[in-house]
Amino acid sequence: MTQSKPDIARDLKQAMSAAEFSTAARIGARILKVHPKRTDIQIMTAVSELQGGSPVSAGQRLRKLFRNVPTNDPLFAPVAQNLLQYCYISNDFNSVESAIEQRLRAAPRNDTLSYMLGDFIFQREVAKSPGRCIAPKLSRAIKVLSGIPERSPRFIDAQKVMARVHLHQEQYAQAFALLEAFIAREPKNIEMRMLLASSYAAAAEVEKAVSASLSIIADAPDYSSQPYLIISFLRPQSMPESAAKFLGEMIGKSGLSIGEFYNAAFALAKIEETQGNMKAAFAYYQKAHAANRKARPIDMAQELTELARLSEISRNTGRANDPVSVLELSENATGPKPIFIVGMPRSGTTLTERILGAHPDVHAAGEIGDFAKAVVDVVGPGKTSDQLARMDGKAVRAIRKQYLDALQAFAPDKRFVTNKTPANFIRVEMIRRVFPDAPILHTHRYPLATCLSIYTTPFAIPMRFADDLGEFADYYSAYVRLMETLFETDQNGMLYDLSYEDLVADPEVVTKDFLAHCGLDWHPECLEFYRADNAAATASMIQVRRPIFKDSLGKWQRFEPFIGPLAKLAEDGDNAKVKTAQKSSGKTVAA
Repeated sequence: MTQSKPDIARDLKQAMSAAEFSTAARIGARILKVHPKRTDIQIMTAVSELQGGSPVSAGQRLRKLFRNVPTNDPLFAPVAQNLLQYCYISNDFNSVESAIEQRLRAAPRNDTLSYMLGDFIFQREVAKSPGRCIAPKLSRAIKVLSGIPERSPRFIDAQKVMARVHLHQEQYAQAFALLEAFIAREPKNIEMRMLLASSYAAAAEVEKAVSASLSIIADAPDYSSQPYLIISFLRPQSMPESAAKFLGEMIGKSGLSIGEFYNAAFALAKIEETQGNMKAAFAYYQKAHAANRKARPIDMAQELTELARLSEISRNTGRANDPVSVLELSENATGPKPIFIVGMPRSGTTLTERILGAHPDVHAAGEIGDFAKAVVDVVGPGKTSDQLARMDGKAVRAIRKQYLDALQAFAPDKRFVTNKTPANFIRVEMIRRVFPDAPILHTHRYPLATCLSIYTTPFAIPMRFADDLGEFADYYSAYVRLMETLFETDQNGMLYDLSYEDLVADPEVVTKDFLAHCGLDWHPECLEFYRADNAAATASMIQVRRPIFKDSLGKWQRFEPFIGPLAKLAEDGDNAKVKTAQKSSGKTVAA
């Protein structure tokens, strides 16, 4: 009888299973002294080093493996995956990209390496900037991926990444052309048809998005909850009669992915909401958020501490005599200048930008990530408060130059380029250090209107702070305190308080006022923004294609009986609203 050989990696595996990663890394290193060619043990040791706080050692090990493991080896994929994980932990993207480029130069027809490089470049840019941005390297990614031939096993993967690159950059025509051509060749590929339907939805192509979603449901009704979600929010009256029953059965299945559960629950909520069943609708919204919280937990205490820390930094920062602030005001005088629009999501940022974008001197760039990207490029990733601590005069100049260069690339012939990324409210102190001359419009609505709109909107990246209603109320209150501090310390008078309710009640008067704050004269076409062709790629994409109406002001009241701890925002009254001394400082940007 043949005896099985002992597993030399048994102790290593046991230590990893017990999450004793430092111990596992030492065991792995000891085994590799005797068995240096065991690639599987090299990978397990690298994983242990990553998890055990030794990313430098892990990076060295993984780069060596990457250089030597053949791409057709079954272990090449885990090497590549862990190398990417190393990048996220260490922020050492440069050395890994160089390693991929070097290996691809030695084997230029290797489709696996071409795909890996294109996907790596894309992942790297997304890590720095979740929104579209000026990123020349993405052109390199497209070039490499487009060279993968149709006969290659990597062809479909390459097509998907190229489509996502175009979508990330809001290059919808290119994304549509690529996906439509692919589906013409392979009409039964449901995955690519789903990506095309989602692309239509992102671009506010309602007819095409609904039609594509209905076609997917007809051919593969149980493929995904995504087509049901698209229909429920874009045109609920087109929802198949069997949808509610099917979706209800779907969320009852064990083993359903969190993403599918989340989308199905949101679609069911919208179906119930359309039928006027607000209690049932809110229950489904709660189920969706509970699932997301379980899958993507958040340390809310840490989030609240960060907002409080940002408030304290603003109180303790003096800018009046900052030589960088004065020195850089005249820089790039011939290029476009920035206008920032900040606030909570669903607070009116999209409407505000659409109005500004209808002005002949303004380019509405949308939720661009170029400012956040410039900060990461110059001072590295991390919490906003930590990034602020690393911003000296040299860093301020570098960030300012990189961002102004991006604006020049977006619209060289315009006087202003807007950035309406709502989350930039946490970067206001950072923005005004870099651009003390930039107008910052802060939009806000009635607190419950904002919070319930966030809670009932299926964002592509769910807002984790909104999953628990009690914590959501705490987060909103902390946001209010931060904004109040920022207004109190607005030494250069560039912040403008813009109430959504005021804008809807008297659009011409309010618009004239915030245009003047930005150094812009009045143009009547600003209130005819809905006639413009440029779509807003946000959750507000449908609303901003219509004129300003008052019909949405009281929608939140339908859910008021069910909001539980969120109700304290209403009970707090004015304490839950940002209080500013005046609408505008009267100071405007120089023409």
